[in-house]
Amino acid sequence: MIVRRQLAAAAFALSALSLPLGASAQTATIKQGVLKGAVVEGVEEFWGIPYAAPPVGDLRWKPPMAAAPWTGERDATHAGASCQPTQKGEYTEDCLFANVTRPAGAKPGAKLPVYVWIHGGGFTIGSAVGAFGAQTDGIQFAKDGIITVSVSYRLGRAGWFAHPALCKEGPCGNYGYMDQIAALKWVNANIASFGGDPNNVTIGGESAGGISVLELMLAPDARGLFQKAIGESSFGRLEPTSMADAQAQGLKAAATAGVSGDDAAAAAALRKLPLSAMPYSGPFTSRAGPILDGRYVQGGIYEGFAAGKQAKVPLLIGGNSNEASLFRPQAAAVDAISADRKAAAVAAFDPTGAGNKAQMANDMATRQYITEPDRAISRAQAKAGQPVYTYYFSYVSPGAKAQLAFGAPHTAEIKYAFAGPKQQFADVDLPLAKSVSAYWAAFIKTGNPDSAGGPAWPKFAPAETYMEFSADGAKPHDHFLKAQLDWQEANVKAGGGASPTSPK
Repeated sequence: MIVRRQLAAAAFALSALSLPLGASAQTATIKQGVLKGAVVEGVEEFWGIPYAAPPVGDLRWKPPMAAAPWTGERDATHAGASCQPTQKGEYTEDCLFANVTRPAGAKPGAKLPVYVWIHGGGFTIGSAVGAFGAQTDGIQFAKDGIITVSVSYRLGRAGWFAHPALCKEGPCGNYGYMDQIAALKWVNANIASFGGDPNNVTIGGESAGGISVLELMLAPDARGLFQKAIGESSFGRLEPTSMADAQAQGLKAAATAGVSGDDAAAAAALRKLPLSAMPYSGPFTSRAGPILDGRYVQGGIYEGFAAGKQAKVPLLIGGNSNEASLFRPQAAAVDAISADRKAAAVAAFDPTGAGNKAQMANDMATRQYITEPDRAISRAQAKAGQPVYTYYFSYVSPGAKAQLAFGAPHTAEIKYAFAGPKQQFADVDLPLAKSVSAYWAAFIKTGNPDSAGGPAWPKFAPAETYMEFSADGAKPHDHFLKAQLDWQEANVKAGGGASPTSPK
């Protein structure tokens, strides 16, 4: 998910990416064949590796198939096509690629820790490398001894689409999750050839990618494919779209393109259409996403965690201080609070009596969608006996405070977590970037962010501790924002919204 003003930049950022000309060539031999990569910024990169067969023609809206082998050396110095549609709604469907960045000189059998990055973008936009203001190719992680794998997955109509004719054929709806699991299986089968350890894999992602991380923790098909997880801005109380609603939406979209019926002929007709023939309507954040199919998605995220259904692996989870930037709530939202709850809201969100309703509205939306769900997920994870480390990113660069008066917006933390040389941080921002990236690297390596050269990061339980990343650096806080989070938790119990796509 992403604020709309970033859409145009995201749409074209990856269109012509390639590794710098003249960089030293490197090779890696995987099960499909030999790859020719390059040395970039002192590490080795291999881009545009197909991890599954192109999901085109008769394979559109089918579970991903194995990628074909090749002969000779495959050029891995250019990014593969993005799954993101153009602004006209046109898709490049041959887009299932992985990108690998490893430490220079890494050899098969080195058993280096592995980080698999799943990009965000509301399940509708985004790219595997470099989306939303950050270079996510893992250069800094490689310098810290970590292999990073970034993966693309089907988006929009290609990745999240249900129709009775398609569902009669087999698993349907969550094709993007099927892709992500196929990518993890590819990593499991091939990462040792790059020097990685298939038994020390961390999955991570932001927004739609963070939602995906939590869904993968709940998906039986993903069990054993990762040993740790990082969820950034992951909407922990998200509820999936019911299959009945998803199929009804699919029928409506098909009808707009002139396809009726729910038989094999309808499925064949749908596969012959350009996906642009089924344009979206309605809010961006409800266009695509998890569908309750009973296999890849079996219920709401929080409900699954509360029932202890998640993979029993260490989790690092958190969000930013102005996640509401994604939704842009208005000050009038404060006036709309019911009379019986308004006094408690003002006490929690405006304890000094400043009367800044715009700030209150943003803080309340941020707690609603991210900060309180993070606490709920962390509580469930701790109850399951698993390590969980919870963060709150509130840092705003001094030069951006006028534009970011409500706090650190959605996606702001990504560049600090990756902290690579391409990020071009201002000098004043570098200490925090190095700190955040070091904590992430420590967790990826061991499942514990430890001190990473700064203050020790305690587990969430028993004191419900958040590690805040602010202008003061990294500092842990026990029972963080308790009054606000308790208010929002009561709001959920009273039937208030906790998901951008569902009233529940």
